[in-house]
Amino acid sequence: MNNKFLGTLPEIIIPKLQSLLGDLEGLAYSDRAAGIDEAVLIRKCILASRKVPCLIGEMIGHPKLADGRPAVTSELFYLDRKRRLGRTLSRWYHFDEGLLDI
Repeated sequence: MNNKFLGTLPEIIIPKLQSLLGDLEGLAYSDRAAGIDEAVLIRKCILASRKVPCLIGEMIGHPKLADGRPAVTSELFYLDRKRRLGRTLSRWYHFDEGLLDI
């Protein structure tokens, strides 16, 4: 059964949410999280909103998008401006130039 609120099957969304929880717990308790070293590089990054917070920028190293392609991330669950890191449901993002002010 497709869950209309989450927009996907529970057996797909629950493992992603568990992964997100594990990453956030890692940062909260040990300042480390799985996969952080493989974070997708996002250039010309700005904090934006699509009724939920997200990032907009040129993606580098994204598993599904060509390098340099502008894109909008999914909902942002974690943002650390000092460490230049963001975490969506699916993956980490590292904005090497910091967030651009608009």
